[in-house]
Parts: sequence; structure tokens; C-alpha cells
Amino acid sequence: MNNEYQIGLAKETGRVIKSHPSLYDHRPHHPWLIGSLGDPTAGIWFVAENPSLTQVERVRVPNGGELTIETQWSGSRGDKLFREMLVQYGFKTGSVESPDGWKCYITNVIKEADYTKNWREKSQTEREKAAEIWSSVFNWELKNSNPKLVVLMGGQANLLMNHLVSIGKIKLPRVEQITHYAYIGQRAQGHLGPMHPQRIEAYSKEFARIRKVFDSLM
Repeated sequence: MNNEYQIGLAKETGRVIKSHPSLYDHRPHHPWLIGSLGDPTAGIWFVAENPSLTQVERVRVPNGGELTIETQWSGSRGDKLFREMLVQYGFKTGSVESPDGWKCYITNVIKEADYTKNWREKSQTEREKAAEIWSSVFNWELKNSNPKLVVLMGGQANLLMNHLVSIGKIKLPRVEQITHYAYIGQRAQGHLGPMHPQRIEAYSKEFARIRKVFDSLM
């Protein structure tokens, strides 16, 4: 993400927060959290629902280093599994922990961070209204890049995007959906617990499918 893009994104985010005083402004406490990471011109986007303040507050840099935007999507087991898949399937070069090397763009429908419990208690209508508020930022991201493929991570990201498309707030290129990494990292699926090898294998197959689709578009 170049400096010009990052500055523009920060301005758009600030404009939304200023226009909606009821939004929680996490920037004073977590200035590194911009809800986006990677190369927006890489052609493939991975889109999550919103930043989890629960996980954000747990993020630590090994050996006590400074938190930067590269710290995003690195706190939980699910985050790290997601990064492992990005590296394995060529959407990131270097190691899981290394900075830069992004061959993809990761972003959120909603840039406002919230505690997982609070967010889950919101009605679907409230979530859709939040997505509408932040849709101008997502549109700015789209207009300042050229994604060929948008990968929605999880059912809620899919529902919110479908809502924004249905009311004419955004237009998307080719869209695919995969399981949200947090579901694998933190929640059980039937008798299979978090991070069960069978679930990780299935997640890997989802990434293999995405790699194939993306390659066909390039």
C-alpha cells in the first residue's frame, strides 16, 4: 500500500467518522488499525466484516516491537492461519510474519472496530446500516484500484455486500466466498474443535479454488 493511497484512505475514513459522531473512533488508541492491508492493485481482494476490537487489544509484536499497519490480521490463531494460506497459495511472499510481500489486498466492509460480543448482539438491520455508512470508503477503495476478484470471508461479509449491491451502493467484479478464518480458529464445527486438521485441510482446498479462479481471470 503506497503512501498516497494510505493518506487518501485515512482521509475518507476520517470524513465518515466526523460525519457520524456516534461511531467509535479507535484511531487515538490504535492508530495502526486502518482496516486494510496489502496491495490494492494486486487484482484480488479478501474482504472481512469488521475489525474485532477483542482481538485488536490482544495484538502484540514479538520482542516488544512497535505496532504498525503490518500488525493487522496477526493476533489470533485464525489470523495466523489466514496468513499461512496466503503464503502457501502465493498471495503473499516471504514468511507469515514478514512485512510487505503482499500479492493481495485485505480490507473490511466496515472500518469501525467493535467488541465481538457487542457486534453479535446487533440486529441485521443495524449491521446493514453500518455497512451503508462505510460504503463510501469501500467505494473509494474500489475506485482507486482495479480488483478482478473479490473474496468475501464469511457469511456476514457476504450478506452485507449483497445488501450494498442490492441498494446500488457498490458495484463489484467477480465475487467468491470462503469460510471466515475466525470460525476455524475460534469456534467448533460439530464434533470438530477449533483448528482441527480436517477443517484446516478443507480451508486449504477453499484457497486452492480461489487461486484457480484468480489465475483464470488474469
